Amino acid sequence: MKYNILFLYDKRVRYSLNAVIASVDLINGVEIRLLENFNNILEYALKLKEKEEKCIIALSLMTTMLAQNNYYSELKEFINEAKRIGCITICGGPHVSGDPYGSLLYFGFDYVFIGEAEESIRDFILSFRDKGDVLSVKGLAYLDSDHSLAFTGRRSLINLDNYDPFPYWRGIVNPIEITRGCPYGCFYCQVSYMHGFKYRHRSLNRVVFYAEQMLNRGVKDIRFISPNGLAYGLNNISREIKLDEIENLLSTLREVVSKHHGRIFLGSFPSEIRPEHVTEEALKTLRKYVANKSIIIGAQSGSERILRLINRRHSAEDVLLAVDIAIKQGFIPDVDLIIGFPGEEVDEMWETVNLAKRIIEKGGRIHLHYYLPLPGTPFCMKAPSIVPPEVKRELARIIGSGKGYGDWLNQEQLSRRIMRLHENNVILPRRGPKRPVSSFIS
Repeated sequence: MKYNILFLYDKRVRYSLNAVIASVDLINGVEIRLLENFNNILEYALKLKEKEEKCIIALSLMTTMLAQNNYYSELKEFINEAKRIGCITICGGPHVSGDPYGSLLYFGFDYVFIGEAEESIRDFILSFRDKGDVLSVKGLAYLDSDHSLAFTGRRSLINLDNYDPFPYWRGIVNPIEITRGCPYGCFYCQVSYMHGFKYRHRSLNRVVFYAEQMLNRGVKDIRFISPNGLAYGLNNISREIKLDEIENLLSTLREVVSKHHGRIFLGSFPSEIRPEHVTEEALKTLRKYVANKSIIIGAQSGSERILRLINRRHSAEDVLLAVDIAIKQGFIPDVDLIIGFPGEEVDEMWETVNLAKRIIEKGGRIHLHYYLPLPGTPFCMKAPSIVPPEVKRELARIIGSGKGYGDWLNQEQLSRRIMRLHENNVILPRRGPKRPVSSFIS
């Protein structure tokens, strides 16, 4: 019997979806469909039911998606309808990795995948196809018969070289993930807690292979996904980068890219750079090979206390030095700053504003964000600090001057909605429901 996997192909999570789709796309006896909305999936699922074919519906979720408009209630209704049709429902991504219990209990997924899913979902689908025991697949969470959380256990982190970053044979490509994991464990960020506290890198040969696949399909700009654009070759925390490995990566790629009249981008989205790794030698190397005129530097706060509180492991002075070096080497530094951290005092918000002004005076720009409480992080239960009107006005002046940008006001609303999802028992990390479990079960 043929199994059909219907992926909700939501563009907000397409990079992570592409990696998962690539891992299962060529399994014998399994048909993969990429559908763009709930209605399309339900319509297709009904056709499969008429043909008596098996159906698995697969999604990936970020917490911010649940906080947008009425998405969380629409998602719950969709999952209920999918199960009435008779489909198995599965979900992965950072939200369910951080909140498996709430995801299973509130939304009603049959199974959720914790952490990296390329290997887990492949084993899961093979188990269904071969009528094996799906509960032997590591990395799955589900509700037991008494609606308590059950987990099959963590699996080892994957070797990136064993899995494609996107299904290029479908004509689908995206920036190449060259590094996964992060040793820093910033308390507001999901990366370390989902992908591990150690850098893992895709080998140079494989990076070149995927660049060639992109170039052969007419993509001229080669970009990369990395939690730290200058971490290639590193394993753990270090202020010293492996510049020889970075140059080898870029010089080898240039030989390939130049044949197609393409360009290389590193240090721009989605491969920002930690400030302490910005050195004159590093940026001279980048300048030789990359096309981006700006680099993104992760600063996050101008307060030394807040930087320690969120576990950033660099100082505000590191940020200013990085800005100076970037400008000297001909780059425009775009500096990420976050306002509203838990426990952030008003005077510390002003320290961030003042850091922003100093960056702008030097010739940089500000990319402003508002703190989001994300499941799976040490700060997941911590509410944002209220930003007073006078601080908001000053930040608005910076944005209005053209020296800054960012969706921080919308993120402020998202942050409040995420906290309301906690209050309404939609998100349940580290705790059980406040009302009887039976009220969640439709």
